[in-house]
Amino acid sequence: MKQPHPAQPATNSLSSPPVPDGRPVRTVGVPDGAVRVPAPGRAQGPGPEPPGGPAAADAAAPDEEPPHRPPSGRLAGVDLARYLAVAGMLIIHFGVPFLAPDRPISAIVFTYAWGRSTILFAFLAGLSLALVSGGSRPHRGRRARTTAARVAVRGASLLAIGWLLHAVITAGQSNLTVIITFYGLYFLLALPFLRLPARWAATAAAVALAAGPQLRFLLCRSNDTDGAMAAFTDAWNAWDPTHVFLGQGVLDLGVYGYYPALSYLGAVLAGLAVGRLDLGSPLVRLRLALGGALLAAVAYRVSWHAWYNYGLYDALGPREEVVGSIPTDDAGWLLTSMPHTSTSVELAGGVGVAMCALVGCLWAAERLPRLLAPFTAAGTMALTVYAMHTLAMAWQAWFPDHFVGLAGAIDENMSEVFFVASLIGAFLWRRMVGRGPLEAAVSTLAKAVAPGPRTGAHARPRERRSEGAGAGV
Repeated sequence: MKQPHPAQPATNSLSSPPVPDGRPVRTVGVPDGAVRVPAPGRAQGPGPEPPGGPAAADAAAPDEEPPHRPPSGRLAGVDLARYLAVAGMLIIHFGVPFLAPDRPISAIVFTYAWGRSTILFAFLAGLSLALVSGGSRPHRGRRARTTAARVAVRGASLLAIGWLLHAVITAGQSNLTVIITFYGLYFLLALPFLRLPARWAATAAAVALAAGPQLRFLLCRSNDTDGAMAAFTDAWNAWDPTHVFLGQGVLDLGVYGYYPALSYLGAVLAGLAVGRLDLGSPLVRLRLALGGALLAAVAYRVSWHAWYNYGLYDALGPREEVVGSIPTDDAGWLLTSMPHTSTSVELAGGVGVAMCALVGCLWAAERLPRLLAPFTAAGTMALTVYAMHTLAMAWQAWFPDHFVGLAGAIDENMSEVFFVASLIGAFLWRRMVGRGPLEAAVSTLAKAVAPGPRTGAHARPRERRSEGAGAGV
């Protein structure tokens, strides 16, 4: 059985977006000099009145937005970036495919995938939420309420799927922490921010990245030192059925877990802010790439200097020795950027890398669509790929190490087998069926629970809708 490292995975945003409710309205011009002939029973005037007359128009709900044409196609670069995060997850749990573990290139790939793939997934979750909620023009009125309801259903669905996978992993005694449940909580916590424009979403992301990890550190310290948080945690967990029966309760997802929402919400909101921009603009992409590179460089250099130039190495020891939840005995650990430490430095650096990765994937997907088609196909069904990867890890944990034959060969070469099988399977499924099975199920449930209005300006558009924006939602 080959499981190269006990580090935990990352996953993505995982089902298809809500169908836009607005019907595009085409304006037909009148040639110069033409005479407008009123319809029988209608008086001449400057133009047709809305149903109910001017008074009805004046009395319309102020929070309703005018109809506008939805995006015309799929952002394949987002799907490609999502696959990049999927690939990072597979590398962490199965190893680098087609390369020996002791080769330097394997160590480099593993190092850069570890932790950053998780943040990339969270970032893309926020970006997908932005795109399904209007992109650069956030939904208002009934459309916003429909979108929020569907996102809430998706979040609840991801929680349920994650808890089910967590039960499978627990029974198999694998070393995987299922991120899907954390992801569902991210969706629910992002609901109040869905109407924010880019500037305010970026402000919310900056506040969350700066304050969230610090707040989590204080709560964890209080718990570790038998403070007020310890008593609250014991009382809450005693009555939280998801903690009692599944071992993954609300406080585990929000504060104490491997991907705590208090820390990762900032990455989700950063993706939401980026999704409010015009991602088709070369200037916007250039600014994102430069800004992301600068953010990553500053974050990682701050951590490095704090450790090796300002005494933290002597006080706390090598930062590389602590991966995952940091000790709460010294606040200096908040400056580490090691994987899964959930500090502001780690999250900010990961968000910067995610911005650069997104720009690169958008550029590549537009120029090499056929060559990258299998990778983008796998990115559109990340939830299904993640679930299959979880079952594969549970099977590996159960599988006896000394087994031989075909099953033993698959277990020994799971990295190569799963990479190839997931690419081919996703590509063929995408061509012959469409959405991934879990993505389709979650999307269908969301539409059934929150169907949305179907009349007037909010009728379902007849032309092909853009689905790529939220394929991972």
